[in-house]
Amino acid sequence: MNSCNPPNFDMVDGVLRRIGAAGGAPEAHGSLCGLACFLGAQAGRVWVAGLASPGAGLPPAAGGDAGVLGDLALVTVDALSQGDMSFSPLLPPDDRPLSLRTAGLADWCAGFMHGLGEAAGHRSAQEALGGDITQEVMADFGEIARVTLDDEETDLEAETAYTELVEFVRVSVQLVFEELHTVRENLSSASVH
Repeated sequence: MNSCNPPNFDMVDGVLRRIGAAGGAPEAHGSLCGLACFLGAQAGRVWVAGLASPGAGLPPAAGGDAGVLGDLALVTVDALSQGDMSFSPLLPPDDRPLSLRTAGLADWCAGFMHGLGEAAGHRSAQEALGGDITQEVMADFGEIARVTLDDEETDLEAETAYTELVEFVRVSVQLVFEELHTVRENLSSASVH
């Protein structure tokens, strides 16, 4: 397991604002996870390179903003690779308003679908999107990406629903990662040759 601690939500969100990234921490982390399902350890490099706004760029050094994003990528891919369900999506902390956390979860799911689609540009990866688990998760995440708070729910009901959705997303991403294991191996061996 990777020994580095994951950067927290505010740290990542601040880095993304400084480099002019199009989305916030939830969407960016979702995209990283989608890429990781296909690219494994190579996802971090691709993800960091695609985050900065044109002309802003990120320094290749391991420190600073690039280091924060690199650490997040390492910890995330490591958690998914462990297969022990230690993976968690990077979402606004529980002390933030539920509306912000719900919007963050919707953005996270949209980012995941974008990252998965971006990585599926390879022919073998495109075929893998036909897997039952991946197809079901993509359909479910499409719905979650449009989720809003229900005004008729009590605070407790809304919190419970949010918690259940986060758990569903966490487990679903792990299942997609496992389903695409062979695709990652094939892409990795193809890039070595």
